Amino acid sequence: MNQKIISVPQLITLFMINRLVISMTFGSSSINNHNIWDCIISSLLVFIITFILIIPMMILFKNNENLDITDINEKILGKFGKIISVIYAFYFLLSCTYTLSNFKIFIESVINPPISFLVLLTSIIIFACYSAAKGINAIARAGVIILFLTFFLLIMIYISLFKLIDFTNFRPFFYENYNSLTDGIFFMLSRMSCIPAMGMLLPMCFGNIKKGIITWNFLVLFLMSSMIFLVTGVLGELSDIKLFPIYTATSAAKISKFENLDSLYLGLWTAGIFLKLSLFLNLSSECLRKSFGRKSNKIIIFLLGIILIITNMFVKISNIMSGIFDTRFLFFMTIFTAFLVPLILLIIKKISKFKQEPEI
Repeated sequence: MNQKIISVPQLITLFMINRLVISMTFGSSSINNHNIWDCIISSLLVFIITFILIIPMMILFKNNENLDITDINEKILGKFGKIISVIYAFYFLLSCTYTLSNFKIFIESVINPPISFLVLLTSIIIFACYSAAKGINAIARAGVIILFLTFFLLIMIYISLFKLIDFTNFRPFFYENYNSLTDGIFFMLSRMSCIPAMGMLLPMCFGNIKKGIITWNFLVLFLMSSMIFLVTGVLGELSDIKLFPIYTATSAAKISKFENLDSLYLGLWTAGIFLKLSLFLNLSSECLRKSFGRKSNKIIIFLLGIILIITNMFVKISNIMSGIFDTRFLFFMTIFTAFLVPLILLIIKKISKFKQEPEI
């Protein structure tokens, strides 16, 4: 049984920051394609597909309002449900690992700071573990502050970049082929970790959830499409060869007396990573705690933090898009946890209810 401890606006805040972390790394290298302008159509199609993917989770929540996905797993599937809950824990931890891996590549290949990345990584994870141990309520409150600052900084970046747009950089859609459309869809959906997170967070949320989810999806559409529009308009074909094109675009921007807006980019991304790690470490620990008994949540979070540090010590640029970080694997894991598990639970519950109905 879960208490209603966060509001719908706080839920949207957490999801928007999570999506911002993914959006700020988007580029040609992410989708293995050279036409990110076509991905503005991909974002529109993903907007529609997202509503479809959410349906089973929303129905499941409506029928079990005070239970999260781990509770429902165990209720319907028994002991096997604990295995599914462990898979959710793995997925949330995988999302953290992928985010930190991207951050590592950015720091080492673009920033090259005077301090070791291991020191920086350890510091971020320690603070994230502390925040995760404080609970969802504390994370949500921190998210509101971070989103407010993010909104202000994004306005500055958008205004500065809009002045640099060259409309000759916009080529006709699908100028070469349709591969960029499908590659963009698979990339965006494979990183849609907010939907599995709904399985844990919706029972804790009070307010008009349906309206909140619709608002969030519209905001994600605006965020992705506006970033693709600005990067294409500012960089043109240069965006095809840059590892982090959004960072490259902000590096060339300035507004009034403010220069080096790339520092704003780094600040936004780091704050977003901190909040995402806090949220997903908390969710992963909750899944494991409920699967293996009422052990200390703080101990589990601490152990997960150690796993993150060790894992990211061995990540290299050459394997960031392969193995468990391969888009196909991430896509399967996201669809499995976001859509297939809730759908299967609904079907099993419907069949069980049908068998229990007395014959006339």
